[in-house]
Amino acid sequence: MKRVEDLLLGLILICPVIQSAAVPQGHHAVDVLLPCEYVLLEPGVTGLAFKRQKVTLVLHNLTVEGEEPAEPLPDFKTPEDTEEAIFEATLNVPPLPFAERLLHVECEGEEAVCEITPLYSHFYIAHIRLPEVNIAIVAKAGAAVDTEQPLSEKSIIPMTADLLVSSGPPSLKASVTDEIKFSCEVWGDNDVQDIEWHLQKEGKGKKLNPGVDSHVSILQEKQEGQEDSSLTIQQLTVHDEGTYICAVSLGPHRLQQILQLQIKEPPRVTLSLSKDPTPTLICRTDRYYPLDVEVEWLLNGTPLTEATVVTSSHRRNSDGTYNLSSHLQVSIPPKDAPDDVYTCSVSHVASEEKIQVDFTVSASDPLILPQIIVVILLAVVFGCVVIYVKTWSTPQVDKTKKVS
Repeated sequence: MKRVEDLLLGLILICPVIQSAAVPQGHHAVDVLLPCEYVLLEPGVTGLAFKRQKVTLVLHNLTVEGEEPAEPLPDFKTPEDTEEAIFEATLNVPPLPFAERLLHVECEGEEAVCEITPLYSHFYIAHIRLPEVNIAIVAKAGAAVDTEQPLSEKSIIPMTADLLVSSGPPSLKASVTDEIKFSCEVWGDNDVQDIEWHLQKEGKGKKLNPGVDSHVSILQEKQEGQEDSSLTIQQLTVHDEGTYICAVSLGPHRLQQILQLQIKEPPRVTLSLSKDPTPTLICRTDRYYPLDVEVEWLLNGTPLTEATVVTSSHRRNSDGTYNLSSHLQVSIPPKDAPDDVYTCSVSHVASEEKIQVDFTVSASDPLILPQIIVVILLAVVFGCVVIYVKTWSTPQVDKTKKVS
């Protein structure tokens, strides 16, 4: 016997057409097969553990935009014999904007994460994760769900799915002051009771309230067979980083969509020469996030491995970003010697390439010679002052004699 995916490889890649009078004009319905895992939660030696079982998910009646192919392929036929369980879910939802992605996910070589979990009574939930969208499908089976026992490899489980929740993007990376948007959609003729947005960070959670968070806005729209909620955050700060949860309440169902926001701010690097007390280059690395930063010094393109470098600890700015400084004492090249080019090279996770700033030190460096001249002048002035003070502090002897 062959596995289901081997028997139906052509169907997985091409997705056969289904003739359906209910499909809107300009659309066509297809079957999509996805390799999935059936996940059960069971007690383990060290606590709760997940038991996983390979299964196949068939999505019947997935409506795709565009006219149907000139040569329709046959519908998916449940095999008489199989080596793994099959979930067959017939979708009763409007056309989905990401249906084309589901149709071609296997063809494009992308990895779609698919997990099916028993809920309660006759209900299962399927989670499908693509790079740009999360999908949750609540489906009802004809037989009661066993939340403890694995499925028989011969199991064929027909289901109907009247509720689908999608959200995206699953993960975002943004910089400080950027604007981002998360979306959450509920598909199907369902009476949605509520859609809420929450932020989970550092073990604490809070419900987002545009009335309290002025840079946060939530827009909700409803149309036939669909209800949308979008979360927009303007002028991002590092405090906005975390896990965002779209919580949907619909009858007995409580669904959550998990979305991640990561803040990455590249450092601003400046290099200057300090005059006092000895010539010292100061490399300031400012307003970076997160902490992962490395500073390296180079002299004429060669790393300085034996130089004395003093680097401060990470200091936190008021906006949550960080800064540090690195100090390197430099020597002045002899007269008529070539200039020395010092480089401060900074590596950070927010920048694909190293950020490098150069500073040229020469024997006639205008920043160094004035310092030497000032020191000499100060010494001369100090000497004059000392002589003056000694002269006026010595008692004067009156050498004039009185004539009687």
